[in-house]
Amino acid sequence: MKIKISSIKINPGRREAAPQSVEELARSIAAVGLMNPVTLDQNNTLIAGLHRLEAARLLGWTEIECNITGMNSVQAELAEIDENIVRTKLTKQELGDQLLRRKELYEMLHPETRQGMRNGQTSKNANLASLETKSFTQDTSEKTGMSKRTVSRLLQIANNMTQDAKRIVQASDLTQDTALKISRLPYD
Repeated sequence: MKIKISSIKINPGRREAAPQSVEELARSIAAVGLMNPVTLDQNNTLIAGLHRLEAARLLGWTEIECNITGMNSVQAELAEIDENIVRTKLTKQELGDQLLRRKELYEMLHPETRQGMRNGQTSKNANLASLETKSFTQDTSEKTGMSKRTVSRLLQIANNMTQDAKRIVQASDLTQDTALKISRLPYD
């Protein structure tokens, strides 16, 4: 279905579209058309496709092809994060922060996966074995192609560092191993 671009809402705090990527995408869309519609929730809030939306605006479009999903707000934000992790070139800092938020949302949807909740396994009885819910790390690894170890390390770095330490690490372009060591240092 087509929706007026002016009626599409974008949540505050969302990552900005990269101007160069928008321009490249606009050239592609002008040449071959919009291959994948943007995704909106029931309230016309953008879930996935910010670069496509901005490219359509750049081309002067007033409407854009959309998929409307019935996701709740937690599911929609999780889908938006997954889209960013998989399709966007994030800095290690941004990736870690996205993974922290993804974990928070995933555990809202699947509280049984929280640490201390039987390692993500649901209860079992003599007559019926409930399906096992994947741990956050396993689910993220499968969706992103990162190893479970990489996911865990990025989470630890993002979770344990102060904002000042994160800025220093990013400005210094330190390795993940060095950043992990820094994240383990005590601070006051």
